[in-house]
Amino acid sequence: MSFKRFYARNKVVIIILVILFLFLMYYLYLHRHPRTDDAFIVANIRPVSALVSGHITKIYVKNNQQVKKGDKLFTVFKIPYELKVKQLKNSMKAAQYSAEAFKEQLVIDELKIKGKLSLYENSNYLAKQAIELNKVHAVPTKSAEILVRKREVAQAELKIAEAGMNVTKENLQNAYALVESLTAELEEAKVNLNLTTIYAQSDGIVSNMYLSKSVYAERGKPLFSFIDTDSWWIQANIKETELAYVKKGQKVWIKLWLYPGKYFEGRVSNIGWNVNRQLSSSENQLAEVIKENEWFLLPQRFPVQIKITDKDIDKYPLHVGATATVIIDTEDNLIRHLFWQIDFF
Repeated sequence: MSFKRFYARNKVVIIILVILFLFLMYYLYLHRHPRTDDAFIVANIRPVSALVSGHITKIYVKNNQQVKKGDKLFTVFKIPYELKVKQLKNSMKAAQYSAEAFKEQLVIDELKIKGKLSLYENSNYLAKQAIELNKVHAVPTKSAEILVRKREVAQAELKIAEAGMNVTKENLQNAYALVESLTAELEEAKVNLNLTTIYAQSDGIVSNMYLSKSVYAERGKPLFSFIDTDSWWIQANIKETELAYVKKGQKVWIKLWLYPGKYFEGRVSNIGWNVNRQLSSSENQLAEVIKENEWFLLPQRFPVQIKITDKDIDKYPLHVGATATVIIDTEDNLIRHLFWQIDFF
């Protein structure tokens, strides 16, 4: 039987088999090279806020402007922070002068104690001599009592001098502590003064900025966004049926809808471990189960982070959130993927 006659008799069957074969090849190709249009450009985005509160006096950039690391973004009213630094400097000088004064007073007190101690020792010696002489030679009692009283006065004056020196020591320690406290406050005030001007922490793009001078900026309250352009990624949401053989470091082909006809290269840099499916009622915290279509259940998708490695990426301005198509070059087990549902039967 010739091929033409066989083909003529089984034309419909052959066409169906060819279509099925092509469909099978395409299915295997998709699982050998997982492909998804559910992907988009991501970058490190951080909110920009004033680091100290105050009215904005200068704005150095515009919305959507590209800046370099270290460029000025805006400045908060400096004068209150400059005055604070000046005030603390004067207070610290006064505290230092006070400490020096107490230090000198401590020297004076020590000299006083030496003098009072000498007087006490002398009066104590005379009093003891008078008492001894009174016993032996019957020295008049009145003279002995006068010497004893002088000794008591000298002893009291010595104790007063010692107490005064202790007070001076405490005052000196308090002065030193005040100097240290004011030094810390001064350093903080200098830091706050430096923080009145906000700088770009990396190369990037100013985004969603609608500011004008005299606007009051609260510390830590976001004013606009900053897109870090040093690194760009693609987040591709891959089906769980294709995720098992996606590994870190695998090559990726990327097509950005922004630039038709241009393919970029990339590498898998990270694979997401979880997505949110567990729901709870806000009223009673009971678990909520979403009713799925029992006839056809779609596979869950997990985020895969892809690093763009193209050398000429700088020639193509990227936009966060722009759509991408990715194809991952996996080392897949085609037969196992073809029958991935075999374990359920």
